[in-house]
Amino acid sequence: MNKTIISLNDLYHVQSKHILYIYKNIMKTLKKIFGIGLMAFFITIMAPHKSMAQGGYVSDQDFYDNLQQYGTWVDDPNYGNVWVPDVDGDFRPYASRGHWVQTEYGSTWVSDYPWGWATFHYGRWHYDDYYGWEWVPGHQWAPAWVSWRHGGGYYGWAPLGPGITIAISFGSSYRVPNSYWVCAPEAYINRPNIYNYYVPPTRVVTIINRTTIINNTYVYNNRTYVTGPRPQDIQRITRQRVQVYKINNASRPGANVVQNNTLNIYRPAVRKSADARPARVVNATAYKQANPNQGIGRPGSGAYNRANAQRLATTARTDNPNNNVVRVNPVNNQRPGQPANNNRPGQPAAKPNPQQPASGANNGHNRQPNAGTNPATGTRPAQPGSNPNTQNKLDRQNTNDRRGPGAVVPKTPATDNNAAQKQQQDQSRQQQQAQQKQQQQAQQDQARQQQQAQQAQQKQQQQAQQNQAHQQQQKQQQQAQQKQQQDQARQQQQTQQRQQQQAQQAQQKQQQQAQQNQARQQQQQAQQAQQRQQQQAQQQAQQRQQQQAQQQAQQRQQQQQAQQQAQQRQQQQQAQQRQQQQAQQQAQQRQQQQAQQAQQRQQQQAQQNQARQQQQAQQRQQQRQQQQKQQQQQKQQPKPQPHDGQQ
Repeated sequence: MNKTIISLNDLYHVQSKHILYIYKNIMKTLKKIFGIGLMAFFITIMAPHKSMAQGGYVSDQDFYDNLQQYGTWVDDPNYGNVWVPDVDGDFRPYASRGHWVQTEYGSTWVSDYPWGWATFHYGRWHYDDYYGWEWVPGHQWAPAWVSWRHGGGYYGWAPLGPGITIAISFGSSYRVPNSYWVCAPEAYINRPNIYNYYVPPTRVVTIINRTTIINNTYVYNNRTYVTGPRPQDIQRITRQRVQVYKINNASRPGANVVQNNTLNIYRPAVRKSADARPARVVNATAYKQANPNQGIGRPGSGAYNRANAQRLATTARTDNPNNNVVRVNPVNNQRPGQPANNNRPGQPAAKPNPQQPASGANNGHNRQPNAGTNPATGTRPAQPGSNPNTQNKLDRQNTNDRRGPGAVVPKTPATDNNAAQKQQQDQSRQQQQAQQKQQQQAQQDQARQQQQAQQAQQKQQQQAQQNQAHQQQQKQQQQAQQKQQQDQARQQQQTQQRQQQQAQQAQQKQQQQAQQNQARQQQQQAQQAQQRQQQQAQQQAQQRQQQQAQQQAQQRQQQQQAQQQAQQRQQQQQAQQRQQQQAQQQAQQRQQQQAQQAQQRQQQQAQQNQARQQQQAQQRQQQRQQQQKQQQQQKQQPKPQPHDGQQ
């Protein structure tokens, strides 16, 4: 039992010591971490300050540095340092790899390029016939520096040129080159895939000539922004609710990201810096003279030759460039609030060019001499508001530093030995001070170099961590974007289906209306044709009736004439007949008379004959009577027999 207790106590002590050892190690580690963090804090305070959000500031140098890897800086004789991007052959500002969304500032261009935060929201675009599309840096942020037009069922927009203000762009005298314009149907203005609906360049001019300018603006903090189409106008056209996004200030440069109801965009305020310059810049005139047939642009077309753009970039980035064409500026550009430092952490120093003069002021292609350096003394002139005594002390100190140890000080005529000894003492004292200063300077330089190396290493580590975090964030953003794109794709499909259905319904309605209109037109045409036919028929009928009436009249006349003639003939015939009848009657009468006369004669003859016969008969009868009488007498005489004629 005691052994067990002792073992437990020993175990307790051992564990306590182990825990204490672990605690000490943890404290040491925490102290190291705290020391490193404190050092990083001081380094951060001492390091150049660059604001990454709206309300902070960056300088022109940030444009030069951030865009250097994505294109070529060219010294243009008209606009100064301009930037020519390394892009595809069909590149057009505010058209390639991006789309429009509605924000509180109006129509805002969302670019997929990592450098779009600068070139589509600051400065202006200009098309050069030799170098193609050039970006001229500017200092004021805007949702987009474009001019808007609308009409005929289309929206049109074009980048504003250098020096063109909003007021000028609204004026009637402002003329945009035809190759600058991009047009799309008004129903698809906020589509993420609006590039699928762009009007071919051959039809753009015809459409633009039928449009009117959109002069909608938005004023915020005494600054005026061009808003372009209003959400209510788009909603009236599409008959769908228009999403208005809220702008969220991103912390670093990069592509614009639409997430939920916000648009993450990097938009710092920009300060002008007289000392800012690109690390390498191509002389536009010299390069064009050396390569007359290697132009990137084509006059009047807006075209872009990618092969020639690559040639320009290769010429600018070569290790040993021709100093007559490419100017290599020393990497000593100072940002606001940044101490002078020839070499930036994590960036190698510029290699000296043996063919190039040491001073940038002597280079004939450098339009701006190096930051106000006095060629005679190599010192900077006094800044406005500085103390001239302080400046003189600095000049004397620089002179003493240039003399170095062992330098011979010019002597003045000695008045006495004390003055000479004092001068020698002062000289030796100055030499000692100079040696001490040189040693201190060497120590400071060594410490500074070590500190810079540590800072560079820490910055590299921080950069690596930031890169990892940025990669993770990018992955998350990509996943979110993919999800959002999928959601948007589904929504787009649904909206497309709805729009297609609506379009089909509208088309069907239009077709029905067209058919109805066509049917009405056909009916009207048929009615008109019928009316015309009826009128023609009526006219023809009237003509026929008139003709018939005329014919009938003629026929009646002819009939009347014929009737008259017939009547005349009839009358003549009747007259002839009457004459004939009369003649016949007369002949008949004559015949009758003759017949009567003949009959009378016959009757008379017959009567005469009858009378004769009667007389003869009477005579014969008388004769017979006489004979009978005679016979009777004869019979009576004896007995006379009766006459045949007596009974």
